[in-house]
Amino acid sequence: MTKTQSEAMLKLRPVSGRIGVEVIEPDLDRLLHDPVVRNELRRAMLDHHVVVLRELDPCPEQHVRLASAIGKPISPEDHLPRRDGHPLVCRFDSGTGYKADRWHTDGTFRDVIPSAAVLVMRTSPATGGDTTWSNCCAAYEALSSGMKALLDGRRAIHDQGPDAKAVHPVVVSHPDTGLPILFVNDVFTRGIMNLPPDESSTILPFLVRHVSRPEFTYRHRWTVGDVVIWDNRSTQHYALFDFEGQRVVERVHLAGGPLEEHQHGGNAFSGEPDTEGPWSGR
Repeated sequence: MTKTQSEAMLKLRPVSGRIGVEVIEPDLDRLLHDPVVRNELRRAMLDHHVVVLRELDPCPEQHVRLASAIGKPISPEDHLPRRDGHPLVCRFDSGTGYKADRWHTDGTFRDVIPSAAVLVMRTSPATGGDTTWSNCCAAYEALSSGMKALLDGRRAIHDQGPDAKAVHPVVVSHPDTGLPILFVNDVFTRGIMNLPPDESSTILPFLVRHVSRPEFTYRHRWTVGDVVIWDNRSTQHYALFDFEGQRVVERVHLAGGPLEEHQHGGNAFSGEPDTEGPWSGR
């Protein structure tokens, strides 16, 4: 490693036992312009799932540029609010009634979900309004071998309305790291398609609860200007609605790609995944 490369390395500190690091004394200019630092920022996200940059306070143009270190910024969905003059920046204001206070992964009701997200706190309440992330790779690894075998070949339907439905494997492989991800969530996952209804209605709630176990999570207490980057494939998040006053955050999503099924092996399910169960005729 050259001296220049050594000097460019980000200094990271864990923020919890199984998910997340913070960048110590982040330098916005280098994060925007130094290709080595930008590559390391993306690597930190892949390795740790969540990256915290405290009080970085980028302007909207810098926000988009920072996000481009992780991938290709994409426009928010048509129904979501944008920051005026900045079509790639989604703006969530609690004053308009927006809530995200259930565990979810963004966009799983689409065939292709955003790969990552970069969130900036613009207006923070005096207390409350924290966000918690969970490591869905750690959640999968903590399952028993029997449950892992049961989930092989299973597929779940994710639904946000008539024109927003998708089917995904219950366990997917991360396209960059190869790690298995438990890929069901409380907001969008309606059922495991290739299980009898009684089994789906028992197993799916268990998996949703399992993902949110405290040992898989990091809870961030916001300060205005904080930036948090997360891998949207390997995590879920939950924004606490426990505050008074206004809370405004701005988000940039990054383009994603196909998510392939992970095979645990052993007694894998061998049936046709979309032809059994109560959702087969969707």
